[in-house]
Order: sequence, then structure tokens, then C-alpha cells
Amino acid sequence: MSGYRKLLAVLLFLPNITLGTNTPGLGRPEIFPWASLFVVRKDLRLTLGYILFAGYLGLSFAVHTAQTGDFITGFRSLLALINASVAFFAIIRVKDDEFRVLNWAFIGVFAANVLVSLMQNFGLFPEQLVRPMRFFIERFEATPMGYGRGVGGLFAEPSYLALGIHHYFAYAMLLFKIEQKKAFGLALTAAMALYDILIIRSATGFTIMLVYFLSHQNWRTAWKGMLFLAVTGATVLYFAGEVAELPRSLDIAYNVLYRQNFDDIFTYITYEGGIRIVSLLSCYPFGIAHPLGWGVGSWPGASITAMLEVGLSEIEVAFFEGYSPYDGFRPTAFSADLFLEAGVVGWILFVLALYPYVTQKAMWRDPNTRAIVVIFLFNMLILGTIGDPLPFVFLALAYRSINPPEPDHEPIPHSTS
Repeated sequence: MSGYRKLLAVLLFLPNITLGTNTPGLGRPEIFPWASLFVVRKDLRLTLGYILFAGYLGLSFAVHTAQTGDFITGFRSLLALINASVAFFAIIRVKDDEFRVLNWAFIGVFAANVLVSLMQNFGLFPEQLVRPMRFFIERFEATPMGYGRGVGGLFAEPSYLALGIHHYFAYAMLLFKIEQKKAFGLALTAAMALYDILIIRSATGFTIMLVYFLSHQNWRTAWKGMLFLAVTGATVLYFAGEVAELPRSLDIAYNVLYRQNFDDIFTYITYEGGIRIVSLLSCYPFGIAHPLGWGVGSWPGASITAMLEVGLSEIEVAFFEGYSPYDGFRPTAFSADLFLEAGVVGWILFVLALYPYVTQKAMWRDPNTRAIVVIFLFNMLILGTIGDPLPFVFLALAYRSINPPEPDHEPIPHSTS
């Protein structure tokens, strides 16, 4: 492999490194298209399902651009959707030598994120390096970001680190063949949970860690233990909230359980949950009401319309305290954005493109690959970052780990394997 491709293998796992790039009229992007550069290769083979999905997005972008004349917004929206998803089809076909390079790159990036985040948390990161780091990573800080939030590591903010680090963790458990339910696996899971609560301090991380843990459970036998843990956790949370300042993730949970009246819980969650909750409540109904969406690139106007159609206003969302409501918002979940911009039709084409890989029995049989699939689905449907390739990258790595491609043949899923 060339040095260029080895460098891309590293940058593939660091989507928030943007090299100071700037989009005219839209500012600096938070995700750089390293994944799109990674797939530029002679042996790229896209499935018919994905070609239909990408073609539909391109047509939607062309129609919307023709109607509005806004090329930049539409092109950036299109690139975010393609950049996130297309790397999957390159990774599932990589040969053994490149697969090893990707795994070594992953290990290095995972270790670097843990090291940098710990240095940030304990105030050990050199202040003189902050300014040059901000050329590579927007909003990079040498210390925790304050207001109950933790650190961002080599990501732009704690919530992005929370999303990325759990993909790292889940794939590391698969790569090193660690059984989550054995003593060592449980110890690592507990350490990851503490890292979430004490270092990242993000409600996003706390939620995804819970999803990861639940993905390993056999609910026919584990429900009693889970019920005990839930009751114990709620009790500990109550006493901790009464005597100490909690990290933001636990503070939100504490307020929902103990401080909000039943009638006020929805309002509190909508306000504190920010744009993530609002986009789920508004974009999915919008995509059903408008089956073709408003067009790729339409999110500034479509998002406000979607919010108003479900009876929400900007004064009910903390996000809009710092932004004009007329700027709109981009949904964070990949599927929610498809419903908004491409409608339910675009989402169905996306599902058809990924369905054979996500539903393969072998991916669900192994607990570690199953965890990666569950986190991927959770990111796609509920909580993610639009344009982020990491969910697709780690889904592809998990698939490639149990489905090495045959020479010159497409790695087609086998439902019985």
C-alpha cells in the first residue's frame, strides 16, 4: 500500500479533522470527506441497491437546486449523505493486507483519543498546542468544555467523541475477541461506563453505552438482573444528586426522574435534549406527509416547517437560544435527515441497499458483531451525526471480519451463514 492510502486509513477514523477548510457562505464543516477520498479506487464495486439510492439523492439534489438556485447547500447535503455511507462498500471488499492496515490504524487512533482525552480531563494538554490543533479540529480545547460537559479528544466536542468512542470500543471487543460477559469483558465495559460518566460527561455517550450493554443481553434470562440494576441505579442517582453536582448526562436523568412533574417531562426533555429530540419528533412525520421530501439541500426551510407541523416552536428548544430559528437545523440521525430531505421513498431505498448486510444471520449470532449492528441501527434511526462515516465504517469492518471477499467476486451476504 502507498503512504497516501495508509494516511487515509488513519484519517478515516478521524472525521472531525478538517484542515481549516471553509465552505463559502456556510462556514467550516465539522466533518471532512476523508471517506469519499478513501473510496476513490479502481476496485470499488457498488451494489445496484446503493446505486439506485445514490441516484435518487442526486436527482433530488438536481431538482431542488434547479428550483432554488442554491447549489452550495444542496451539494454539501448530498456529500454528507454519500460520504457517510459509500465507504461501507469499499471496506467490505478490501484485501487482507489493507484490512490489517485499517485495523492497526484503528488501534492507533483509539489509543490516541483515550490519551488526549485523559490529558484534557486532567489539564495536562499543552496550552501552546491548542491553536495549531484548532486548525485541524474545530473547537478543540485543552480542558473540559464546562457547563457539566467533558472533553472532546480528537473530535470537535464531547458528543462527537461519545459517538465515536463507542464504535471504537465495540469494534475493539470484536477485534481482540473479548467476550463481554466474562470477567475481563465486564471489567472493560465498567471502565468504559466510568469513562463516559467522568471523562466525556455526555448524555449521548451514556445513552449509547446503555444500548451497547443491552445488545449483549439475553432478555429471557437477564430481565431480573436488569430490573435490580435499574432500581439500584435510580436509588444511587437520587442520593448522589442530592449531595453533589452531577455530570450533565446524569443531571438530565436526575431531573427527569426526581425534579420534573409528570406533565412537564416532555417539555423538559424537548428543551434540554436540543435538536436531537426535536428532529426525531418532527422529521419522521414530515417524511411520511411528504413522501419525496423537500429535496436534498432543503433542510434549512424544511426543518422549521417540520417542527411547526408537529406543534413545536423555537422557544421550546434550547438550541435556538444561540441560533436564529430561521437558520433551520440539520437532523442528527441519518434516517431522520433522509425523511426530511428525501422523504420516505429515499429512506426505503437506503434500507434496501443495506438490508442484506445488516440482517445477515452471522452478524447477529456473534455477540460482538451484534453489538456493532445494534449501535449502527441506533445511530441511523435515533442518535447520530449526519455525514459521519464511522457507523458505516465499523459496520463494514465487522462484516469484513467474518466475510472475507473471494478474489474478483462481490461479497454477497448469505442468509444461512
